[in-house]
Amino acid sequence: MVDIRPFKAAILNPELQIDKLVCPVYDTIDAAGYRKYAGEKNNIIHVTTRRKDMDRDEFIGLAAGELERFISSKIIVNREKPAFYIYGIMYSLQPEILALIPETERRNRYFVFGLVCLVRVEEPGEGDIAGHENIFEINTVERYRLMKAAMMNFSPIAAEYSMPDHGLNNMFEEYLGFKRPDFAPKRKPLVDVTLNGSRHLLWEITDDRLVWKITEMVSRLKLLILDGHHRYTAANQMRKKDGIEYTMVMLMEGGDRALLLLPWHRAVRNFGVSDLERRIGENFSIEWQGDKNNEEFYSVLRRRSSEYDVRLGMYDGKKFSILRANEKAVKKLSEKRDETVGLDLIVLHEWIINPVIRGKPEEDVSFNASPAEAVAKVDSGEFNVAFILNPFSIKDVERKAFIERRNFPQKSTLFLPKVAEGIVMRRIE
Repeated sequence: MVDIRPFKAAILNPELQIDKLVCPVYDTIDAAGYRKYAGEKNNIIHVTTRRKDMDRDEFIGLAAGELERFISSKIIVNREKPAFYIYGIMYSLQPEILALIPETERRNRYFVFGLVCLVRVEEPGEGDIAGHENIFEINTVERYRLMKAAMMNFSPIAAEYSMPDHGLNNMFEEYLGFKRPDFAPKRKPLVDVTLNGSRHLLWEITDDRLVWKITEMVSRLKLLILDGHHRYTAANQMRKKDGIEYTMVMLMEGGDRALLLLPWHRAVRNFGVSDLERRIGENFSIEWQGDKNNEEFYSVLRRRSSEYDVRLGMYDGKKFSILRANEKAVKKLSEKRDETVGLDLIVLHEWIINPVIRGKPEEDVSFNASPAEAVAKVDSGEFNVAFILNPFSIKDVERKAFIERRNFPQKSTLFLPKVAEGIVMRRIE
């Protein structure tokens, strides 16, 4: 049974110009992004995100000090009553990301709803809450230390549930007085801010009847962590070490067409070119080649004749290729591992990246939200080759987590939309 509770949210002071004070989730911010947001001294980034060249101990101390200043100067304020919160995000996709999605699922605008609440933490995969990605231990330790020093959740962990009758989303639309993608709310949001083209909205539910009804509906669900594996693992450590049993989570319906799962594309360096060519020759054929990653490229990449038809997009700085894996070899690997979900990622790491890379994955593999980012890393000379992957479906990830009981490699699934830091926060009691 999933145990949820309402809570008193902490939010950025509505009297301030909060569009200058929010920032993206910490693990999506690169050096250029950090400079952009950190230029505002009261931006929440100063307590959520470590500058890449900053010592981890120094960051924890500075973050705790900045948070104290934010609270004492009323940059962050607390709501008066415990509540559930509806977090809405309106967003659109870049054309190159839309190209990864089948045409029937493309939209000019996406609008997702989520329920923000406290969830009782449990060991992942042993009850009704499961993850689906491996994590980097050093990042979990940093998140735990930050949570312990700040006693604060700065953004909700994103989790998915299945509800075929769309009960929660229907309830939210009735409560707010509009149906998505239209937007004409009868209730004024607590927060309404645009960040990088996405509009973030937050409403409060304090009605005891609705709070009870939502609690009952959620108690019967299974939750799949989509975004925030390091934070959830850190929260589990707080449960074990410090007796903090609840953490802040945003629950979204997997059947919502506005909730998307896309891949993280890889850029790789520090390997021998001849070694890479040999590894590709052993298990792959070239299905397509061209000088652009155009609609034809994506159409061929998406094409599948069977569950063992694995295709990887590749860019070497000169041309784009689609590598098609030997289906008999893929089937053999699938049977050996007892896994059928995410075979493209498994094959990429098992047959190409892990055998050829000379350094450490956290240093020599770059994870990129869009193909253009991965390609740009190669064109700049920072990395040598980029791999472009197909998106997943929610059902695939549910199967991986609840049936296969396995994890994807680190940074495998890119959930969209992303929550922002500072929209809804929680002081840990």
